[in-house]
Amino acid sequence: MVGLISINYKIAPLDIREKFYFDNPEKIVFNNLLKKKVGCEGLMIISTCNRTEIYFEFENHVGEEKKFLHAIVKELVEFKKFKDSLSPYLNNYTGSYDVANHLFRLVSGLESMIIGEFQIVEQLKEAYYFSKKHKMLGPILSRMIQKSLETGKYIRTNTEIGRGAVSVSYAAVEQITSKYNLSKSNFLCVGLGETSKLSIRHLHQKKIKNIKICNRTESKTKDFCNELGYQSVKFKNFKNEIKNSDVVIFSTSSKTPLLNKSDLSKIMTNRTKNLLLVDLSVPRNLGSKLEEIDNVEVINVDNLKDAVNENYKKRKAEIIKAELYIEEFLVEFDDWTNTRLLRPSILSLKKQVRELVLNETLNYSSINKNDDDFNSHLNKVYDKFSNNLVKKIKKASNNGKDEKAIEIINQIFLNEK
Repeated sequence: MVGLISINYKIAPLDIREKFYFDNPEKIVFNNLLKKKVGCEGLMIISTCNRTEIYFEFENHVGEEKKFLHAIVKELVEFKKFKDSLSPYLNNYTGSYDVANHLFRLVSGLESMIIGEFQIVEQLKEAYYFSKKHKMLGPILSRMIQKSLETGKYIRTNTEIGRGAVSVSYAAVEQITSKYNLSKSNFLCVGLGETSKLSIRHLHQKKIKNIKICNRTESKTKDFCNELGYQSVKFKNFKNEIKNSDVVIFSTSSKTPLLNKSDLSKIMTNRTKNLLLVDLSVPRNLGSKLEEIDNVEVINVDNLKDAVNENYKKRKAEIIKAELYIEEFLVEFDDWTNTRLLRPSILSLKKQVRELVLNETLNYSSINKNDDDFNSHLNKVYDKFSNNLVKKIKKASNNGKDEKAIEIINQIFLNEK
């Protein structure tokens, strides 16, 4: 069985989402914790500015979905030291079909704040490869993720869901465009993760020249600045650089705010021109109540809903088309998972048949030592007999979909000691 816990932008505000953000070291610790305390056999965690989603797997525990779901939520709350009730802020799914449906929609861009955005594909791949590298995945979860990537690729190729698609970084740049004369504004970009790079490239496409970039890894900053022709500054000096900036975009992995109200009040002393602060980070890089300071405006990932709504209208017809394709891929995956339920019985059956045929012909073999065709004949008998029986089992169980039939078949053929 597989399950999913999702804390996403649709039901959880930013101040809740940031409390459940997972960096990579935390993913490993949490995986080990779930293995030890809950018996989890597969795990993948996606953690972005818009969502934290925990995909988990337990083999051979059909009917115990709620038990494991509650256990994982309990461990999650304790792990993140969350004191309030998490129930209002999460969605949960159990069963391979429902979890796969959500994941297929997610990778296709249908669950994103900006419909059709592509960044989620790279985020999913990164989470998948990380879990695979650290041997955190189970067989069903691994197959589901691979199938989701196949689904997403097909939908983006065969629909226009991604035509002119935007990301959160693009939406932020569009909001900045509507408020400022970009050609005359001085930009400072703090951080150089994927979201920040996208923001800077969007600005670059708009022919913006006055951009300074800082990041904790200076070599990384210099290489990127050399590529686009921008100026790099030392990370430790970013607060001083704000004094001469019109727009500052924050996008780092810092777990604590980089700029608080006291810092900004000092920076804004004797300054009369407006300052726009854009925080694309989760957890947030900006402290609270900065917008209370005169001439300061703050944009974060939850302030982009106008762009989201406009994006949704443009892509509504493509959403319907994408959902129809998802149904087709879900049927394929559902057939695979249902057939997999029969796998123990099938393997046991093949073993029993092989042993039966070998034992029954042992005497014949010893007597007819010169019969060169015996082994070939024996294999043909085995293949014909076992394959025919496997076909009947699949037909009797509706290809693994009839749970009552599966129970009976397993009772007959599983070689229990």
